[in-house]
Amino acid sequence: MVVVSDIHFVDGTAGEHNLPYSAFESVFLEDIAALASKKGAKEIKILLLGDMIDLTRSTKWFEVDRDDRPWGSRGLQDIANPRKGSATEKQCLKILGKVAANRLKNVKPPASLAKNTILYKNWQTFKLFRELQTRLARSLNKDIAVQLIYVPGNHDRLCNLYPSVRDALRKLLGLTVAQDTVQGEPKGQWWYKTDFLDEEHGVYARHGHQYDIWNFGGGNDHTRTGHLQAAIGDVFTTEFAVKIPWMLDRIRADFPEVTAEMVETTRELDNVRPLSAVMEWIYYKIKMQDHDRVRKAFDAVFDRVVKELLDNRLVQQWRSPHTLVDEALRFASSRWLSWLPKALVDLLDAEDLLPLIVGVAGAWDDPEKDTYAQAAYNEKIWKENQRVRFILYGHTHRPVLHPLDAEGGREVYYINTGTWRNCIRKTFALDRAPDFVNLKQLTYAVIYRRDENTRGKQKDSLSFDVWTGMRKKTYA
Repeated sequence: MVVVSDIHFVDGTAGEHNLPYSAFESVFLEDIAALASKKGAKEIKILLLGDMIDLTRSTKWFEVDRDDRPWGSRGLQDIANPRKGSATEKQCLKILGKVAANRLKNVKPPASLAKNTILYKNWQTFKLFRELQTRLARSLNKDIAVQLIYVPGNHDRLCNLYPSVRDALRKLLGLTVAQDTVQGEPKGQWWYKTDFLDEEHGVYARHGHQYDIWNFGGGNDHTRTGHLQAAIGDVFTTEFAVKIPWMLDRIRADFPEVTAEMVETTRELDNVRPLSAVMEWIYYKIKMQDHDRVRKAFDAVFDRVVKELLDNRLVQQWRSPHTLVDEALRFASSRWLSWLPKALVDLLDAEDLLPLIVGVAGAWDDPEKDTYAQAAYNEKIWKENQRVRFILYGHTHRPVLHPLDAEGGREVYYINTGTWRNCIRKTFALDRAPDFVNLKQLTYAVIYRRDENTRGKQKDSLSFDVWTGMRKKTYA
């Protein structure tokens, strides 16, 4: 079983963040094939553990009325019984891209497919996923069963809402739709499971956003209905992280000093980790600009985006029992924003706002505590089911391995599968203002059955690999 998460396939309208086909070819047709051959794999299960298809990171949402966006009044009406053919559903399909099934065999995308779609941008990669069984059998020189299993996360929440999007995604990726991989009736009404259990591999997996109050709208409701609720993080992704560079690009006619390179840089905003450093990163970027007109452009854009964000009804109404009173926008920026009157915002500009935000940014990051490891430890299933030895999450974009227990010689591990996205990380900066660096990273976990990887192995003992790579190369 090979587990990956947080690849975030996008349509490119909010930045060219898709990984090249060569990255997937290298892992799935070289690394995985070599491991399968060397370890005597009996089958291959590829578990896509959430945030694979990112329908929220697109400027196409600004083409529709605010009420028809997933967090708008009409968009919210689709939860949990979507209106067939609604404007929100149509826009999801427009972002994803759709072609006739017989066209999916084409080496290149058909001319009828819009170029700014997720399918067009990742045509070769999706084709690889659909052909994994054939191509791995060819690499291994033997027939081998291959399953491609999908568990949605917060960024691909919409993929599990609309039947048309679910079905399109199944065809585009070649996903396995069977009794053990989906809920409902595989030949009738079905939807993707929000968690996955495989006793044979000792694996229990979920995306992990269920333990992030900013990115899970269901609170303590872990049913399908709870998973379909819009979260404040959905609004933040599009109406803040996507909108800032989009709006900055739109005002370049009034601010010619703002270059295309500056706009492209701000499109990396959603890659900043930890998320609490987002506002600090924006402040850092503004301060790097010596040109007064450039700073005024950033100032105007940020001020307008914050005002519009505060005008969103979901933001105004959002509350969580786990937050302090009126901390609705803690995820987006800081605790004071949720109660700051709009009239006061109108009197402030970005230079006034940002220092306040920076003053509290990162206040919720405690390096001594990992809330996801705590959540994994508190999962009942590994305590009730002795066959479960691995709790797997994604979501955080931070690869982690923590032993949870070893009582009686039964080892249990929490593994976070990180991301395949770029990560912008804050420097240590103990005695000075922090800087930020950009790194490429890739993580995947490989879990072996007891009858695999047997050479020299103690009988019935655990066997797994977790591979994490970091890369830094600045291209000319």
